[in-house]
Amino acid sequence: MTGRLVTPFGAIGVALTVAVILLASYFVARTPGDVLGDSIVKVTTPSTDHTEVGYTLPSGRSAADVGKDLQKLGIVKSGQQFEFLVGLMGVQSKLGSGDYLLKKNSSALAVVNDITVRKPVPVLKVTFPEGIRVEEMAVIAEKAGFGPRDEFMAAVARAQLPPGFAESHPAGAGLEGYLFPDTYIMRVGATPDELIAYMLETLQERFTPELRTAAQSHGLNPHQALTLASIVEREAVIAKERPLIAGVFYNRLAAGDALGADPTVQYAVSLLPGAVEKSGYWKKELTAEDLQIDSPYNTRKFPGLPPGPIANPGLASIEAVANPETTKRYYFVADAKAADGSHIFAETLAEHERNIAQYGSP
Repeated sequence: MTGRLVTPFGAIGVALTVAVILLASYFVARTPGDVLGDSIVKVTTPSTDHTEVGYTLPSGRSAADVGKDLQKLGIVKSGQQFEFLVGLMGVQSKLGSGDYLLKKNSSALAVVNDITVRKPVPVLKVTFPEGIRVEEMAVIAEKAGFGPRDEFMAAVARAQLPPGFAESHPAGAGLEGYLFPDTYIMRVGATPDELIAYMLETLQERFTPELRTAAQSHGLNPHQALTLASIVEREAVIAKERPLIAGVFYNRLAAGDALGADPTVQYAVSLLPGAVEKSGYWKKELTAEDLQIDSPYNTRKFPGLPPGPIANPGLASIEAVANPETTKRYYFVADAKAADGSHIFAETLAEHERNIAQYGSP
């Protein structure tokens, strides 16, 4: 009876496999600073924050980019550690695309396991675009599976603003402007109250104390900053124009003049009985009668800021209000010829009138 021979090459393969497993275990067990050096990863006290965070992993995304995503979201301490581990374990091709709920401050090994081995938990995913109203968000949330729109609106009515925003929020005002537009991933069964709380937490994270301080340096508290940001959001289409449009509005505020923003008139019109059913939330063609509507939201008629936001602005518009472009421009008109959402800016009324004649009506 003959025994089965183990070739030297087979033995080497087994040894290498064991070595890789041991090395991976050693790498994961130690801190990122131990392995990569404190110059790359700063060693800090382990965090007890293990809040679930939604993450969408696109198909074909590299381990390096996934690691950067995870580090930015606070899921792992080091994106490089994650990338190294994926390469060491040879699971780059097994990074499963999809929507995940991952916990903040997880180990790299746990996250690799979550997105390569475990079956993703059922989730609800909803994306709210910038510049829409709370009522429009309610419709989107309903379609995404978060329950009837009426329940969403009821959750909005009973929600509490986080510190840093409640102080400047006028008594009796709603949460228009405070529901941060973003993509939210939550477990199936999440309630509208939980979704609203998540959106308010996201606003607090994105509209940072630094941005609030910057807005305050221009004379605006958080509520006023969100109000102006909502107008910039509805006016601007081209990203690079946002700070310039904000600068124009600041010039008008400083002069005590009317902002003259048509989106605020659209908002005012939508508050009239039956207006939404007839023309939607954003009436496209405003009439001379619309422009004279007697509403504090009509910035064509009344100077200064309206009472509150007219929509929910994204981060770019908030940043534009916090850090506006310094300019002498006082007017702008949509470039009807380009038809790309861009505007033509002017310092004087005479120049503005020429621009209107040349590029289209306001």
